[in-house]
Amino acid sequence: MKFHKRQAVLTRQRVIGALLVALLLPLPGVAAQPEKTSMQLLDRVLAVREALIDQGASRDAAFITVWDFDGTILDGDCSEGLARNGEVVYAGLAELAIDNGLSPLYSNKGGFEAFWHDYRLLDERMGHWIAYPFIVQMLRGGSVDALVELAEHTFENVYKPYYFAGSMYILEGLQQAGIEVHIISASAERFVEGAAKTLNIHPDFIHGIRVIEKDGLMTEELVYPVTWNEGKRKHLEAVLAARAAANPGREIYVIGGFGNSYNTDGPFMAWIAKQNLPAGKPVVAMINGGDTPQDYSGLFTEIAQAATVK
Repeated sequence: MKFHKRQAVLTRQRVIGALLVALLLPLPGVAAQPEKTSMQLLDRVLAVREALIDQGASRDAAFITVWDFDGTILDGDCSEGLARNGEVVYAGLAELAIDNGLSPLYSNKGGFEAFWHDYRLLDERMGHWIAYPFIVQMLRGGSVDALVELAEHTFENVYKPYYFAGSMYILEGLQQAGIEVHIISASAERFVEGAAKTLNIHPDFIHGIRVIEKDGLMTEELVYPVTWNEGKRKHLEAVLAARAAANPGREIYVIGGFGNSYNTDGPFMAWIAKQNLPAGKPVVAMINGGDTPQDYSGLFTEIAQAATVK
């Protein structure tokens, strides 16, 4: 009897999943066909939510998925830009901010080359933990409002076509189902927040490397934890703790995680994957992540994405 009951549940989930896929395709804004694996991942995340509800979770609970941004949602990097075969596809916001006079440290007349030299040197000799924050810190003294306007304009007019079709399929499907999408990026928070309107995500759900802002200007004083590697995991835990404190008694379930780098995203993705939910298993996907380090073997679903929405 237990076997037949389990088969009935699985059949019901497959039927629900098939119906959801039919209803969700095509999604607004996605011109390219997403990879089949993306459709399967969405189905799996929705099934986890339903399993939790069947087990007794409230439908009003906060069901959350957590995403990296650069290389996971956006093909390329909003800070560094995107180049292929030595040709620039689009410039990053670090370059655009300098060119628009938002970095008192680097001139808008040829200053980007000097910045890029310094940034690469820091990355090679000191590592990401120094180089990534430097992108934000070199904007010290720049106008916050002007930076926000630049980022929003660039995402709407330049970057939007370079969103991965598969990630957008999942993301929009989750949103239509009432599942929250949070972004934790190693880019500047003020950069990634520029994507909020194009992704239909509230800016409060978008997190990145931050500095203290005073009198409408950027400073070089970092806000910790820096959202890279273990800092992403720590920031996620802080976000969940704040949510729990603000909404005592409301259930919170992190049911999915998506990233593209074992180095940058591995810790927060492993934290999600190792949760012991009351029902179901979190869906955690590494997108275009390359070879799997032994420490992460078997933890994530590894998928490849190439098609973008344009």
